Amino acid sequence: MVENPIYIDTNIFVYWLGKHPILGEVAYKWIKRIEESPRGRYVTSSLTLYEVLVIIAGLIGRSLKDKALIKEVINSIINLKGLVIEPLKSEDFIRALNLMEKYNLDYEDALHLSVAIRVDAKEIISNDEDFDKTPLKRTI
Repeated sequence: MVENPIYIDTNIFVYWLGKHPILGEVAYKWIKRIEESPRGRYVTSSLTLYEVLVIIAGLIGRSLKDKALIKEVINSIINLKGLVIEPLKSEDFIRALNLMEKYNLDYEDALHLSVAIRVDAKEIISNDEDFDKTPLKRTI
């Protein structure tokens, strides 16, 4: 992995795959950057894959029993050349509890922050202003 990778939050993938009317184009530009970058320049967690699946399925009225949908969403993300998917580790779950309190985050955001800290990310691509309270530089 490269030094100081950039963490990608769930909402970037949701805006891209969901073709958000306002933020879809911004998200698409980030996806192009990820695709054109060396492997490991960008990172997200395995939690992101699940969150994106749940949100996209809800947006388009499909079920998580829909294997074609799951395959399409997962492949769209895991095949991005510059992206590494970090697994959630037991240490992330424990650290997230402390991060919730320290930065007044919900548990999902704290899990993302925990993974970002573990991989030494200094920046997060997200429109979630809750990350402004953390040591990560937020960019959208």
